[in-house]
Amino acid sequence: MRDLIAAVFAVVGTVSIWFNFLAYNAIASIILTRSSLHLGLLSSFITIFVAFIARPLGAYVFGVIGDKFSSKTSLVLTLTAMGLSTLLISMVTRAWYTVYELLMLRIIQGMALGGEWAAASVLAYETIRGDVGRLLTSIIQLGVPLGMLLTTLAVIQWRLAFLTGSLLSLSSAAIILALARGVRPIEWRPTLSIEDFKRILKAVGIKFGESSSFYVYTSVFLIYVNEHEIPSLITVAATSLLAFTLLTSIVLTRADPARVLIIGYVLFILVNALMFRIQPLILFILFGLADAIAYTPQSLYLVSLFRSDIRHVGAGVSYHVASSLGGLMTYIIPLLISMYGLRIGFTAIPALLVVSCIVSIIALMI
Repeated sequence: MRDLIAAVFAVVGTVSIWFNFLAYNAIASIILTRSSLHLGLLSSFITIFVAFIARPLGAYVFGVIGDKFSSKTSLVLTLTAMGLSTLLISMVTRAWYTVYELLMLRIIQGMALGGEWAAASVLAYETIRGDVGRLLTSIIQLGVPLGMLLTTLAVIQWRLAFLTGSLLSLSSAAIILALARGVRPIEWRPTLSIEDFKRILKAVGIKFGESSSFYVYTSVFLIYVNEHEIPSLITVAATSLLAFTLLTSIVLTRADPARVLIIGYVLFILVNALMFRIQPLILFILFGLADAIAYTPQSLYLVSLFRSDIRHVGAGVSYHVASSLGGLMTYIIPLLISMYGLRIGFTAIPALLVVSCIVSIIALMI
């Protein structure tokens, strides 16, 4: 029972860590640039950017801690780091003299997010066996859609939202510290073999297609949408992703994660190929469906690729490097559009996303 409660709060902690991370992105771009805090547009987006870079670094640093000591140690540290950094951000009063402090706190947030996903996934995967363990490990992926939905509340009262997110992370850390067992690997090796690097490349390839599609749909594609429709489309996508993530988690108690991933990518290929031929509201529902099927199995599948003594580093670094590469699509496509005009997006966006999904299918089959 202790392990089960700890695994449940690993899920709760993951929701809180994504909420804290995503809420800052929204607040920095919508509120901090326009309010009396006067953070400034450039400074605002620099603080968003540095956290994105910090994610793979955090995946490695906290991954080594998890592999050398335990999932519990890594998870408690990442949740505590996220909780304290978010709490300090909520106390910002005059951003014009706290830009450097915000940069440091955002680096800590990025590193915490980078290490938390693998720690939570491994803890659920290793401590809870059977169908319940598979379900909880899959439900870890609820962090993103729930974080997206809760972010809408942050825009209304951002200080209270940050305070709530901080307390949720810190309380999850306290409960996990009190209840979870520190499962120590049988043997810890400080170096990676050639085979380990091959598995990391495989894992990066598997996630690449889903990451590319997720970031393009939630950023670049919105250029082609009426701005008054954007809030409702994001809400529809998050709700669809949440509902289908839950359904996919239940399916994964019995289904092979690799087969579910292939189904997700085949569906993503079809949706991406027809994206400009589908009404936006229906498109974002289908996006939520495809992303859920391609995203939910990752916590099970990526963790299972690596032996126990490098599971945190292997799964975590792969996850966040693939996310960074997928995020590059949001720079490549606007660059093409700026050079050749908006019309190039009608062919470039579907083509690049279809290719990225094909790359992921190939990685799965190798």
